[in-house]
Parts: sequence; structure tokens; C-alpha cells
Amino acid sequence: MAQLIESHFICDGRYRIHSIKSVGRRRGRIIEIEDVDRCERFHGPASDLDRLALRLLDQAYRDRLSNRRRGAP
Repeated sequence: MAQLIESHFICDGRYRIHSIKSVGRRRGRIIEIEDVDRCERFHGPASDLDRLALRLLDQAYRDRLSNRRRGAP
């Protein structure tokens, strides 16, 4: 069965997430996270990469909230 690979930018384009899209009964999963600025790529089990992506998104959300509280746009 063919699978579709897609990539998404998160954290204002600092990180790129390469993932396999879910098809049929198969779950989608992250296969690689790339730090665009440093040209580093992180590989590992899909569950570890999921946790890393959630941590990155959570940190970006907290940074945006703290900037709004300080009065920055």
C-alpha cells in the first residue's frame, strides 16, 4: 500500500516535521524532525518524536503568551 509523506513547518519555520500520512487502517506517524537553522535532523521512535514535537509546540505557545503579556505584538 502506498503512503504519502508530508512536511510541516512549526515554530515560525524553525522546525520542519516530516511525517507519513495515515492511510486506511494505518496510523500517521512522525519520521523526522529537522532544525532548519542548524541543518540538524532528529530520528528515533515515532513515540519519542511525537513527544518532542508536542514539547516544541508547547514552548512556542508559551513564548507567544508571554510576549502578549509584555505588550509586544
